[in-house]
This record gives sequence, structure tokens and C-alpha cells, in this order.
Amino acid sequence: MHKIVALLLLALTSVFATQADSLLKCSANYFGKDAELKFSFQMLTRVSGTGEEMQKSGTLITSSKNRFALAMPDLQIMSDGVNLWQYNPLQKQLLIKLISDLENKLQPSEILFRYLNTKAVSAKKEVWKNKSVHALKLNPDKYKDQFKSMDVWLNQNDCSPVRLHTIDNFGNDTWYSIENLTKEKFSEKDFKFKAPYGTDEIDMR
Repeated sequence: MHKIVALLLLALTSVFATQADSLLKCSANYFGKDAELKFSFQMLTRVSGTGEEMQKSGTLITSSKNRFALAMPDLQIMSDGVNLWQYNPLQKQLLIKLISDLENKLQPSEILFRYLNTKAVSAKKEVWKNKSVHALKLNPDKYKDQFKSMDVWLNQNDCSPVRLHTIDNFGNDTWYSIENLTKEKFSEKDFKFKAPYGTDEIDMR
């Protein structure tokens, strides 16, 4: 009897993993190759040990070849694939760097969407903002030097991400909420930063 139960559980686990893997592939298909994206996000991090909460929000447009524009109330970062502009609106200070000089060349979108490079363990239906979504538990082994837990919630209609959750190796708990995600076409000027009048520019190229 115990063997039969064990075999049934194993079979069910395999079915759930297959379903989850199919949903993850569906999400990858949503983006396709070299998709240009625009979305707004909210991020909440709870620091392990202290319980301190840090919140961030902003908008991001992203394209191929390391081109992106990230805008938050206290920071703006933009790249045309060669140059990177980092603007602090409170200090009215702009740092200009070469992308090739940066140790971490990942686009912000790759940080948010690295779930696509994981393996799906299981999937279930949940409700998020009054809508039914797919909640996927992920295996973060590919990022085991950074995370011990990763989850993603996908739109039921097109498998686009609406929510992400990570726990890093220090125990810090981070939630991302993704809204107004669209695929668009952007021009080169969308990735060129024009400094406001009176900005202190520091060119580090």
C-alpha cells in the first residue's frame, strides 16, 4: 500500500512539474527574441535580521544590446549600449560611464526576468489583484550563489509576469510587482540622456 501511495505521489509530482515547465516556456514565448519592453514596477525588500523594509518604484524600458532607461524618484539610469548615464535628481549630479567598464553588464530587465533561466518545480492557481494567475515555484540552482528561493506569478492569458519573489542567501526577502507590461518599439533617442540645466556632470569615460 505504501509503495502504491509513493508511486502515485511521484506520478503527480511529475505531472505538476511538467505543467509548470510548460507555463515557464509559455512565458519565454511571450517575450520572444529581442523584445522591446515597457513596464512599471514596485519593489519591497525586507532585510533579514533587522526587519527593515525598503521600497522602490519606477518605470523601465528595455531593448537589445544593453539599451535601457530606468526611472525612479531618486535615481535615473540610462544606456544606449555604449554609454551609461546615472543621474541623481536630488543632488543634480550626473555620472557618465562606458558600459564596457562596468563589471556587471546585466540589464535591469534581466535581473527581473532571470526566472526564465530557472527550472519550474510546481504550479498552482492563485488570485492576484482580483485576477486568477499561475503561481510557479522555481528551482534557483543556476543562481545558487545569490538566491535560495525564487517564485513567479504569471498572467493566465499570456503567461507574462505580474509578480516575483526572491529570498537571497542572506535571507533578505524581495517582492516585485510588475504592471502595465507592453511590447513596443523605441527609437535611439529613448536611450540618450539629456541632462537638466544646472546639472553637475562627471564624465568617467
